[in-house]
Amino acid sequence: MFGAPMAADLVQRAQVGVVFTYGLIAFGLGSIPFAWLSVWALQGRDVRTIGSGNPGATNASRAFAGKGARLAAFLSIYLLDAGKGFAAVLLMAAAHGELVWSTVAAALAVLGHVFTPWLGWRGGKGVATATGALLALDWQVAAIALGVFFVVRFATGQVFFGSLALGFALPVAAVALQPDAAFGERLPLTLLCLLIAVFLFWTHRSNLKKHFAARAASGA
Repeated sequence: MFGAPMAADLVQRAQVGVVFTYGLIAFGLGSIPFAWLSVWALQGRDVRTIGSGNPGATNASRAFAGKGARLAAFLSIYLLDAGKGFAAVLLMAAAHGELVWSTVAAALAVLGHVFTPWLGWRGGKGVATATGALLALDWQVAAIALGVFFVVRFATGQVFFGSLALGFALPVAAVALQPDAAFGERLPLTLLCLLIAVFLFWTHRSNLKKHFAARAASGA
């Protein structure tokens, strides 16, 4: 008589444990500071003492001499950071297939990157990790956002403008591709895209401040 409810309770507890465990794994993956590790291993320098001090792919590339070396460093670190988000989502999806938990894993991976405990809770800006996570969740949304990134980046000459445009493009693409499902079964993805867009503006607040301060100083 009490067997079925007890079994259901045990299953529910197990599922909670799985989600919690893989959530920790997602945050842990996101927290791996590939930019710091790469610059330290290849240059013997702390990336936080270079350029803007940000431990992300763009700033890490400044540790290398020559355009080719900088581009190779940027792409390598960007892919490693994207891989963190991609792996976090795939692991959660394999353990618990519901979309909502995959989006939670994506968010935790991005948070792990931005607030990495290995560097005093000060990590990168989260663009690459978010891109990788979205590639695992919906490659079409990610591809559209990456396309917008490259257009804006080369039109303005500023990586951070491209990153902000990428963030803005994510929720637009999520809704435009499947408008009927965007606020139904795909609502977790839509909300994640909106949160990432807002979060990227927050992580790039220093870039925006410097940009507008420079414009004010030049009288533009």
